[in-house]
Amino acid sequence: MQEFDEFLDPDLYLPVRGHQVRITSPSAWDGLRMRRLLADLDALTPEVERVEVRRLLGAAWDQLDRLGADSTIIALAGRTALLHFGKSPDAAAAFWNGEIDPDGDGEPVVAVDTSAPGYLGPDDPGGGPVDPASGLRAWFNPPEMAPVNAISPTLSWREVLACWRDIELDMHSAYGVDVNSGVLHERPWRWLEVRIRDLASSPGTRLHRAILPPIV
Repeated sequence: MQEFDEFLDPDLYLPVRGHQVRITSPSAWDGLRMRRLLADLDALTPEVERVEVRRLLGAAWDQLDRLGADSTIIALAGRTALLHFGKSPDAAAAFWNGEIDPDGDGEPVVAVDTSAPGYLGPDDPGGGPVDPASGLRAWFNPPEMAPVNAISPTLSWREVLACWRDIELDMHSAYGVDVNSGVLHERPWRWLEVRIRDLASSPGTRLHRAILPPIV
């Protein structure tokens, strides 16, 4: 179980030389801007990344400096923060822990899980060990766990940005929030992110209909 405070604290904490370095969450407005930036990697030039890292680290830059961190550690912390708030905590953790292949495509290197649904194909619900001779599992999960039967909506952040009008209207009708009121500059990124994810998974919202249109 995770600490309860971890669900409430929108900031990022990195262990550096025996200390916890706190990187304050960007505002919802800046979080959206970073999502746009990481959705278009051609725009993320080294010069742009340096500017974003300096802005994102803020007071943490001075803390790292006081800890005697060199430019390599600062760059590592900066890119980790950029991934954490601009992509996902999992991607940031993989980068910080050295699990991303620097010569690969930037995705974490993960061992193949032969028990996972879909390993044997889209109609495979996952389950027990696979017999190499027969190609069958010792036992299977319930059929509804097969990817072909999954109905949960999936949404990349590139698609989120394309559905911004739906999000804007849903935020007003579902939460009474006018995103043009300046609230995105006042709230942390996590505040907006959890609401967008909730809208995406709630049948009846405009965003849900946009990403999972009804079958006719």
